[in-house]
Amino acid sequence: MASISFHGKNDGLQIGVHHGPINMSTVRPETPPSPLSTVPFMRDPDFVRRDTLINQIHEKNSVAGSRIALIGLGGVGKSQLAIEYSYQLRSKSPELWVFWVHASNEARFEQSFRDIADQVRIPGRQYVEVDIFKLVENWLRDEKRKWV
Repeated sequence: MASISFHGKNDGLQIGVHHGPINMSTVRPETPPSPLSTVPFMRDPDFVRRDTLINQIHEKNSVAGSRIALIGLGGVGKSQLAIEYSYQLRSKSPELWVFWVHASNEARFEQSFRDIADQVRIPGRQYVEVDIFKLVENWLRDEKRKWV
């Protein structure tokens, strides 16, 4: 069987007898990043410790597939609690991805997902017509990845 070889910068393709379309990407895949945090806020050095609440959140979050909502009046410290918890998690588990999603309106929610896709370098994220929510959801479903 005869073959033809095409060579370039560390690229190659060999074909024998082929009866169909050939799809080959000429773009080198991006190197996946190490786990990171997208929390856009610095840790508050004056954070008032709330060990009981942090422990409750940690306990509930330890169950696979869990969901947690922090509910309360504005200004009581829900965001600060979430920020502190995220820093503690990353400190204990550097292999953990931590994502912060702004959900104050639809545009910010979608932009948060686009930011996640950019940070983790999900292939296909650059296409305007892509369903960014589905793309990120599929990436998050990979059981090898641990995230919160």
